[in-house]
Amino acid sequence: MLKVNNIVKDYVIDSDTIRVLNEISFDIKEGEILGIIGRSGGGKSTILKVLRGIEPLTGGSFELDGLTIKPGAHVDQIKKLQKMTAIHLQRNFGLWPGATYENVLRRLNAVRCGYEILPDKDAPYYDELYEQSMEYLKLVNLDKKAEHFSAVLSGGEKQRLLIARQLAAKPHLLLLDEPATMTCPATKQEVLDTIKNVNEKLKIKTLVVSHLPEVHSYLAHRVLWLE
Repeated sequence: MLKVNNIVKDYVIDSDTIRVLNEISFDIKEGEILGIIGRSGGGKSTILKVLRGIEPLTGGSFELDGLTIKPGAHVDQIKKLQKMTAIHLQRNFGLWPGATYENVLRRLNAVRCGYEILPDKDAPYYDELYEQSMEYLKLVNLDKKAEHFSAVLSGGEKQRLLIARQLAAKPHLLLLDEPATMTCPATKQEVLDTIKNVNEKLKIKTLVVSHLPEVHSYLAHRVLWLE
């Protein structure tokens, strides 16, 4: 379970301190999709970055499956948090050149050895990782494009490949920032269907940030308004 307790986040710009998050609290149960909606610039993405360990807390705390993070958390705690979470950042299409399945294979290998390098095909664990990569591609309905070069995938397919890469990290918490952005209506629906399918099959705690009510209406079990 994720429990967020009165988290505070300040940004210091020159001599000014800007409070972006002011004592925000919520929880996410196992298998739940929680949506967050609010105005642009209201701090939605900042919540995801704090929960990922990209941005430090100013105040409050949160607990993820027994790991508690407070202001001034030790680097080892942050590293553990980052192993327990995966994030899909808004408008991020950062993919490795090469076949679609290789992007997932690299992520699986990173879980094993810490680096996103392609394992040697003669390695004793290669076949196992390859089969796992194909399973993740099936989850996001991309298994038929496993051999396609990642750069030629459509926007919606790239979004789904990015989700597959995040799933390959085996996270306790999946953080999605505007996951259906920059797609046409048809491909947007494919991305949303993928998220729902993944949730139903893997039961991963998921936090979805979007300014679109229809996204939350389709995906989320509960929705929070961030004022």
